[in-house]
Formats: sequence, C-alpha cells, structure tokens
Amino acid sequence: MKHGEVTVGRKGTDTSQDGFSMIELVIAMTVTLIISAAIFQLVTAGQSAFRKEPAMADRQQSIRMAMDIISQDVYRAGYGLPQFAQAFTDGLDGIGPLGPGGVNTDELETFSATECPVLGVCGASGVQATTFQLLSPCYQFPALVILGDASCWGMRWAEKPGSGTSSSCPSAPPGTKNGHVNFPPGQAPLVNPPGGFNGWTPEWMLVGQAIRYRINIDADGTPNLERSTAGGGNIPGPGGGSSSWQVLASGVEDLQVEYLNASGWHDEPSAISCASATTACGDTCQAVATDFDTLIRRVRITLSARALAANLTGQTTSAVGNAPRGQLITEVAPRPAQATLSAQAGEI
Repeated sequence: MKHGEVTVGRKGTDTSQDGFSMIELVIAMTVTLIISAAIFQLVTAGQSAFRKEPAMADRQQSIRMAMDIISQDVYRAGYGLPQFAQAFTDGLDGIGPLGPGGVNTDELETFSATECPVLGVCGASGVQATTFQLLSPCYQFPALVILGDASCWGMRWAEKPGSGTSSSCPSAPPGTKNGHVNFPPGQAPLVNPPGGFNGWTPEWMLVGQAIRYRINIDADGTPNLERSTAGGGNIPGPGGGSSSWQVLASGVEDLQVEYLNASGWHDEPSAISCASATTACGDTCQAVATDFDTLIRRVRITLSARALAANLTGQTTSAVGNAPRGQLITEVAPRPAQATLSAQAGEI
C-alpha cells in the first residue's frame, strides 16, 4: 500500500441513500391535497356556472313569453262586452299552491270576445238561440258564446245543430235560413245574466273566451304556469270532453295579481256596477260618475320562476325549496275600460 491511500474494508462500506423523511412526505401530501381541493372547487364552480347560464336563460325566456301572453289577454279583457261588464273574475286571490314567498298563488281569469263577427239574435231560450245571420265559418263548435244587450251578458257553451237552419225568427220570411245554436245539456253557464237565460232575448251573440291562468304542480313536482281558454273547465265532447288546460311555461312557481280602480290597488277586482240600471236584462245602463270609479284601470301581474336544474350557484331559500330565481312584474291597462273612461272624460 502506497503512502496516502486509504483502504476501507467490507464492514466499513457506507450504504446510506438520499430520500425524504416521513415528515417531509406528510407535508408534501398535505400541500398537494390543498392544491387539488382548490382546483376541484374551481372546476366544480365552473361546471355549475356553465350549467347555470343556459338554465337561467331558459327561465327568463319562459317567464317573458308567459308575461307577453298574459299582457295581451289582460289588454283585451272586456272586448265585446257591455261597458260595465266585469271582465275579471272575483274570488281568485290566494287559491293556488304555496309560492316561494310563503303566500299562496293567485289565479287570473278574463272574459272577452274573439274577432268573429257579431250576430243579431232574434230568438233565444234556455236551450237554443237563433240569429238573423247565418253562422260565419269562424264559429268552430263546440264554442263559448257571449250573448248580451246594452247592460246584460252571459257566457255558455254552444254547439251547431245539424244543418244550422231555422225559421223561428218572427220577422223572417218562410224558408229563411238563419243561424241556430243549441246549448248542450249538462253544461252550466260560465256567466249567468241576472234572471238566467230563460225568458231573456239578448240582442247579439259573439264567440267568446274565458281565459284563465293558474300555477299547477305536476306529478314530478315541477311548478307550471297553465292557461285555459275555457275557464279552466273541460271542452265538451264525446266521453265527457277534454281538459282545456295547457302548460304555458315550466318553472313558474308564483302568480300574484292586483287590480287598480279609482280607490287604489286591491287583491280582488270586486263588482263593477251601473247604479242607475235595473237588474232586469234589456235595460240600458245610464251610468253616473261613481260607476266609472269601479272600473278596473290597470292590472299588476307578478310572475316568479326558478331554474329547474339541481345544485346551481345563485340559489335562494324560499318556502318551497332552494333554487336560482327571477321575478318579472308588469302593469297592463285593459283597453275597453280605458276607452270607457276616455269617453266619460270627453276625450273621445
């Protein structure tokens, strides 16, 4: 062995290796988990937001479309009816399911005529009505018809009998073809004039609509805004008829309606009266100033909707569960009432 060389024997060999201690591993794993959790939260939030935006857009589109249709119906409420006919049904405040604010939803019903031509009535009874003119093609039966005079009106189901001809008009020459409708048995009038239809000969007949809105919870628990053009009843037909309700928008969970007359806003439309008219149909309504105060000037409609997808960001707590929600409010002035008020004020 040369001078300066060092010899290490087998037993003195250094066998140690570089690596992490247990403490270092625990620290590294903890940091990794924290970073992974943060990334997971960001990804989850991004996915929720990605799902939320289309859901919210669908909800807003549904509620806007529904509000447009309701506004059009309220704007036409009373069209074709006598001046002081109540075009809104009373007693519909808070009769629906519970809304998100813990208050029961309202229903809304309006009455109006369609664009079918008015027909003069020459004879009527509790089972039929005869008109001077032949029925126009737009009288699609079974149909709701409005019968009225200067101050009274009523609405009921009608159907066309056979050929639709009649010679029962007193002033009609023999063989004259007149319009003729039957009132199907078992169908109660939607609106009954004072004294009923028996013994009253109205002056005119129109095809009408009783448009009704409600919130209805379907079998899956989804709240829907539903619309009917037949007062919510069944359309007559074989086997008892079919339901007149149609889903207008899904996810709409609240409908609130308020009515404005001269004394302010109210939850009910209440009665509209012409004080100087008698209760007998056929009398002309000679209105006084206070009668105009009872007319509904504006209707305020509030719709609330929720996104139907689960686990979305932006949820709010309510009496009927958590969900991202939106609300839309509008006010509509019924055109016939506005025309009456303008005439009373001398504007037209």
